[in-house]
Amino acid sequence: MQGRIVKLVSGDYTVYANNEYIVCKPLGIFRHKNISPKVGDLVTIENNMIIDIEERKNDLIRPSICNVDKVFILTSFVKPDVNLNLLDRLISVAEWENINIILVFTKSDLIDVEKYRKEIDYYQNLYPVYLMPGNIEEIKKEIDNNICVVAGQTGVGKSTLINKLDPSLDLKTQEISLALGRGKHTTRHVELHKIGKGWIADTPGFGITNLEMDLLALSHSFIDFFNVDCKFTTCLHVAEPGCVVKEKVDNGEILKSRYENYLLFVDEIKSRKRSWE
Repeated sequence: MQGRIVKLVSGDYTVYANNEYIVCKPLGIFRHKNISPKVGDLVTIENNMIIDIEERKNDLIRPSICNVDKVFILTSFVKPDVNLNLLDRLISVAEWENINIILVFTKSDLIDVEKYRKEIDYYQNLYPVYLMPGNIEEIKKEIDNNICVVAGQTGVGKSTLINKLDPSLDLKTQEISLALGRGKHTTRHVELHKIGKGWIADTPGFGITNLEMDLLALSHSFIDFFNVDCKFTTCLHVAEPGCVVKEKVDNGEILKSRYENYLLFVDEIKSRKRSWE
């Protein structure tokens, strides 16, 4: 019987197969081969045992989930305040993992959204963008027939979004501490929740934030920098002569904050490389 792993808790794998949830254990052979089944895996089960795992199309380490089709990257307007650095970081990693990106800006009822109109319009030219509250039915359509994850800073409303999509799930949410200005993590494990014809996971912590790519991959992960007519095809858009990206930043065609974040990521990757040498 074929199914998908939708939950892992203390070595018990919950597999959704034939419209039912079945708790399974993996065969010992996987441990000997240093293979660990994970949430998102398509598997074959027999007598409550996982006996085969299909090849993965992508494989995230943090969060530990695989075969992801879409990521909903949440950014709140307030409490916590807009964090474009984290937004661009999450976008970059998702692009690198070849995951389709949906942007959701939350708590739009608590601020004058026009304050961020420039940023919203810019990102909307790159990816689908939704504002919350509202747009739940449109977001549900994005989930149909897909495996999705929700990523973003603690307190931006990841669990709130999933509860809006399916109130019966009743996931715990965390108010922002007035003293610290941030929330405590409320999601302790990765679990896929069935929403209509698709699945969505609330990812623990900050989500997919590690920049494990090289500099060329980083430049390609900024799709607004890609396919510009720079003088050199290997241009990294930092200090190279004839860089069209820098020209587009200067004339306002590329969002300045996005380019500044890109330069920070370049420095981070260079620093990591030096620490390895």
